[in-house]
Amino acid sequence: MTFTRLPVVHRYWVGGLIAALFGFALGFVLWAWQQGVLPALPTYPHFKLWHARIQILFFLGSFVLGFALQSGPHVVGGPPPPSRPLLRLTLLLQAGFVLSLLAQEWQRYLGNLMISLSYLAAVYYLARLAIQGDPLRRLARGIPLALSFIPLAIAPWLALDSADLALWVLWCGPITSALVAGQQLINNVLGGTLLQGTLARLFACALLVAWLLSTVAAFGVGGSWQRAGMAWLVVLILLALGTGLLRVVRQAGFVAINVTLVLGFASAFLAAAWLASPGGSFTPDAAVHLLGAGMLTTLILGVVTRVIRFFVGVTAFNDRLLCYLLLLWNAVVLARVATALGGSISHPVLLLLMGSGSLILVLWSFRLAPGLWQVQKNIPPALSGKKTG
Repeated sequence: MTFTRLPVVHRYWVGGLIAALFGFALGFVLWAWQQGVLPALPTYPHFKLWHARIQILFFLGSFVLGFALQSGPHVVGGPPPPSRPLLRLTLLLQAGFVLSLLAQEWQRYLGNLMISLSYLAAVYYLARLAIQGDPLRRLARGIPLALSFIPLAIAPWLALDSADLALWVLWCGPITSALVAGQQLINNVLGGTLLQGTLARLFACALLVAWLLSTVAAFGVGGSWQRAGMAWLVVLILLALGTGLLRVVRQAGFVAINVTLVLGFASAFLAAAWLASPGGSFTPDAAVHLLGAGMLTTLILGVVTRVIRFFVGVTAFNDRLLCYLLLLWNAVVLARVATALGGSISHPVLLLLMGSGSLILVLWSFRLAPGLWQVQKNIPPALSGKKTG
């Protein structure tokens, strides 16, 4: 790739990569505690909160934010914001996250404030991008993308070990960002249609209703996740209709980017449909894992691999191998969701699943890291500001 501006994505994704290794390792330990593989410790609630914060604020947040700030101009159709302020946001986010995990109350407060400021700055830059961007993409892409980082700015101050609050942040934050990114991939990569006109207006209205109902359900003011699930189901159906999703996935076949989108959106459809079903058998905790580990992590595994190849021309994985790894990862996710619904798994099978999930994440991380480093090395001196020779 010939760089036309200073890239920012690799800085965000390095932080996200580190968070993935720690966050998922902690998640597997918590899963083992829940299922009796390891003896439960009094520190379980504390580690559960750490797991939620690492996964939402630093793992998912870093990857989604890096994609939005790097690819936002292509997604929304506007002029790119200056790169250097965006690079400084990575330091603000990462330093804030470290401070937020320390023992002193003032350190946690300052860390939370820095995290919030980094996401609010992203809202500012993406809102400007939406205003200056393509009017045809403003309702379905520009405005939702900018607003999706407001829940992440609020999240540091919430008890994210509460499944209801974590589910609100996921739906209204990273999932909304993913719905915008998904439109770009369906349209530009798979040859789908642009979501516009009446369907774009309906999509924006349904998205607003889904945000409101999710907020009411999460903050306990008389709402229910069943109604919110119905709204999100409508949002997903409108997106599928407006982009021609079913048509293009049938045509694309068994290739990694198609498998990524199918599995990712299937997790979101399943979560919304399950929440919307009568009886209340599907818990917010199950939805959190289906959306966070199912939809969002699947999209990160597939899309980030493709984007890095675009930047440096190096393929981290054989396409067919990546397809199989994505399928295996989603088998692990479904097992985790089953236990969140009260199911049990024999200890040998559980250990096999956790080992498979760990192997996928470690392999992906170590294959991706050189590509991220190569992005930095490939930046021309004229853009980086470094003197040559």
